[in-house]
Amino acid sequence: MTTNIKLNKNQAICESGLIGWKCNLQENYNSFQEFEEYCRAYAIHARLGYKSMKNAWDENPLIKGSTIPSDLEVIKS
Repeated sequence: MTTNIKLNKNQAICESGLIGWKCNLQENYNSFQEFEEYCRAYAIHARLGYKSMKNAWDENPLIKGSTIPSDLEVIKS
């Protein structure tokens, strides 16, 4: 049985199978300073494949994620 799921433009199916969100990195944080705080706590930039927080911020890739941290990934940069 196949199920057709209609996603809106801000949704994505994540690796876990959950329907999560998608947006550009800078849309997900209020400022670079906020992003830095999350990176220090959770290594967000490293999870996305970047060596530095600034490189990730400047590149502003399209990302997706869910409530499961391992779902966070770059869709395209």
